[in-house]
Amino acid sequence: MTKRRPISSHSGRTAKRQSEALVHVASPRVTAAQSLWREGRYDDALALFDEALRQEANNAQAYFAAARAHGEMFDFGRMDGLHDRLIARAPRQPGVHHYIAENLSALKLSKRAIASYESALEVPGVGPLTWTELASLYERTHQLEEAEELVDRAVRVGFDEPRVHFVRGRILRRQGQFNDAEAIFRNLGEMLPAESDLACRAWGEVALMWDKAGDFQRAVGAIERCKQGQQAHSEPVWQLSNRMQLAMQELLVAFTSEDLRRWRAELQQSEPRQVALLTGFPRSGTTLLEQMLDAHPDVVSSEEHDVVGRLFLHSAMRRQRNTPLFNVLNGLRANDIEAARQRYFEAMEYLLGEPIDGRMHLDKNPAYNSMLPVVFRLFPEMRIIIALRDPRDVVLSCYLRYLPLNPMSVHFLDIERTAARYASDMSAWLRMRDLIETPWCGVRYEDMVANAERQARRALATMGMSWDDSVLNYREHSAQAKQVSSPSYEAVAEPIYTRAIGRWKNYQHLLEPAMKTLEPFIREFGYDV
Repeated sequence: MTKRRPISSHSGRTAKRQSEALVHVASPRVTAAQSLWREGRYDDALALFDEALRQEANNAQAYFAAARAHGEMFDFGRMDGLHDRLIARAPRQPGVHHYIAENLSALKLSKRAIASYESALEVPGVGPLTWTELASLYERTHQLEEAEELVDRAVRVGFDEPRVHFVRGRILRRQGQFNDAEAIFRNLGEMLPAESDLACRAWGEVALMWDKAGDFQRAVGAIERCKQGQQAHSEPVWQLSNRMQLAMQELLVAFTSEDLRRWRAELQQSEPRQVALLTGFPRSGTTLLEQMLDAHPDVVSSEEHDVVGRLFLHSAMRRQRNTPLFNVLNGLRANDIEAARQRYFEAMEYLLGEPIDGRMHLDKNPAYNSMLPVVFRLFPEMRIIIALRDPRDVVLSCYLRYLPLNPMSVHFLDIERTAARYASDMSAWLRMRDLIETPWCGVRYEDMVANAERQARRALATMGMSWDDSVLNYREHSAQAKQVSSPSYEAVAEPIYTRAIGRWKNYQHLLEPAMKTLEPFIREFGYDV
């Protein structure tokens, strides 16, 4: 029998309504629904979550897990409704606010997550786990003093969980105390089970620190331990990724320029939208370019929210699982597309926390090359900006850091698979660029570093936007208005630097197995072999 535990140990909770008290338990039903979700069986998972909500009305975990799933499908009304029901039922239980904050943080809703954690701080009985998670978000939003104070508070009460030490290590590294930070991360990596996520993250931190210090051999050793730990959990994600890639490759083969013209003609009665996509490949400089463009007063950008994939593509495919994707897209009616376009903007405005109000919307998704036919089915008018960078630096950067496992990052667990995924995605772009008729341009990271204004002007012209000097003040704009969720969040706060250019030369032996795969793209994009 599964042991039930209260969601909060707050001593003010009386026993007179014990039968109605909230519990927080990963029941078999909730656990099975979460497994289905990880396998990509979203409809089956949502049905089981709904059953859990009916059958386990006092289980807060059922609410949190179901809300998270609905949020990941951009059904924010359902997500907020489940969160609100819990808050109304237990407004003085800090655990309710804590787990809601966890959901919001996972969905990259950092401001709302911070507010929810801060609400938990105002409730009697809040504990050091909440302090630690809020400290982690403060660190990511560059509030280092506030983060340090919360970590110190947790340590003073004897909270000795690995998570608090990890957050302290990140703060120390940001403060330049590299020896102390490296010791913390190394200790965590050695102490925790090798396959634990925190151990993998710790070794990823060590790898980046040794890389920055110029000890490239030690950096490779550390990242190998990170990747080896992640391998233990990779097989289901790998299988899902392969299924998705196969479907996209079949779509790319079937897609023609005539299809794009026909799709555009079908939407002639629809209001044209101000939309652009910034894609390319992860670690190609998309974050820097996005932050600059977002500083333009008539541009608003969204960062790596898979709205097209999760909201539009899944909805189109859910009733036709065994039908080729190309046929599914062709079979959509104009009113289906128009409804999906409206839902896209509603989701983006929720995620942004503000109305788009006729501004150019820039959707930053560096992993969308193979998704371009789907993007054009939804928005045939979409303008495209492709971020380019020396393929050797791209592949190295993808491999040389910890990334949570997902259908893209699962390819980054060894250098050859990383290169193979790069080749697949960039081949998709090379095919698409000869078919599309909407404005597009390629922006090389190295050219951005050399002359950021010139490249930003090119990108804005592609988007149909005039120049504005505020673009050059992007760092101030980012600090005030944007919370960056990508792995590059620290770099965006720094002035533009050149140290990432040609970084691959320090790892030539590591890259050797990937070079044959990368050479055609090195030449294609104008880099010296």
